[in-house]
Amino acid sequence: MTEDEPNPWARIIGPCYTVASMARALGWTEAEVMDAGHTLRLLMLVSDDDVYLFPAFQLCDGKVVDGLTDVLRVLQTGTQGRWTWAQWLNTPYPDGEPTAIEKMLAGRLDEILLEARHDAWSWSS
Repeated sequence: MTEDEPNPWARIIGPCYTVASMARALGWTEAEVMDAGHTLRLLMLVSDDDVYLFPAFQLCDGKVVDGLTDVLRVLQTGTQGRWTWAQWLNTPYPDGEPTAIEKMLAGRLDEILLEARHDAWSWSS
């Protein structure tokens, strides 16, 4: 990748909040945002230059998507790679099926938890 080429993760993950902008979006303090990132109440990514990023897809109408913590805890059993979790949550399926985060927004949390358990198991084997 050259300097002129966009980072492919930007296309996969989409827009992200910084700590300060996530705090504003949620009406939380920056300390609360960081704590939520460390305790998996929010998906927190760390860039190559040590900037904390929070994918925007995890919010809907100013609130964290229901069930996010449960899904992140399951994914954590397969890999500690938070960028992998973000990709898993937000990558469209080739057949046009909704992304995992879209399914969660549609109330299909049980289905996503089952898929997360299956994929986490495969990552860890």
